[in-house]
Amino acid sequence: MPRHGHNKKTKNRTAWSVKESVIRPETDPMERVDLDPYKFSRLIEQKGVAVKIFRTSYCPNVKSVDSAEHEIDCQLCNGSGFIDLEPLCTKAFLQSQDLEKMHHVEGLVDGNHVAMTFPIGIELQYFTKIELEDFTEIYFQRVLRNPDSLTDVLKYKACRVNFVMDSSGVRYYQDSDYKIDVNGNIAWLETASATVPADNKIYTIHYEAPVQYRAVRAMHVNRFSQYKTDGSVEHLKFPEQWLVCKEFLVKRLDVNGVETKQGPFDNHTIVEED
Repeated sequence: MPRHGHNKKTKNRTAWSVKESVIRPETDPMERVDLDPYKFSRLIEQKGVAVKIFRTSYCPNVKSVDSAEHEIDCQLCNGSGFIDLEPLCTKAFLQSQDLEKMHHVEGLVDGNHVAMTFPIGIELQYFTKIELEDFTEIYFQRVLRNPDSLTDVLKYKACRVNFVMDSSGVRYYQDSDYKIDVNGNIAWLETASATVPADNKIYTIHYEAPVQYRAVRAMHVNRFSQYKTDGSVEHLKFPEQWLVCKEFLVKRLDVNGVETKQGPFDNHTIVEED
């Protein structure tokens, strides 16, 4: 008997395997009107975008169980208060975008909110981290040239650099002077023809980075219903929909999951237009 109340991508995955839906005998077979889980799945599969969803929880590095006071220089969450583990690749359907400028202590950011619908079996909680796999947004910041390394760690993981210029007006060029390393940082080249900023010199960089969100409001998460299946009815939980907001508290990890130390910078996000 086929089951619709699960997602094969979550089956037997660490921290993601969910309980199977319950099959019960049908008690009222006349003129059934069902929500169709197959059509939900088709909508997400055909119109959704590729995302990476994390299992998010509170950072445990606090002074007491009932306190949110962090230890100094927390290495687990980089001050965000959350840890993000066990990423799962799937699709999500995006709709209802909203933009609003907000003033935070970190600076001016856009309050980009989007409604996301996830496949059956993908269950989120508040502050769950979601990252788009195929889309980026532009970002710019000032960077202080690292005197102890040929690599400068950026605020976000760079996918593409549009330009780099230092405080003297000198431009630097990808593949000639630097490259983007596997962790999305600037790696300066040691070739004879490469031009590299002097140690502790300030430069500005304009680049593109993956779009990241945090779940902030549960919109449709308790949609429990029935679906007729071969003479019986399957009691299942339909896809969840969450309102998610752009992520700004970012902890940079390298490809091995080790945190990378970020240098001083002055960051600015770009407010998108409808």
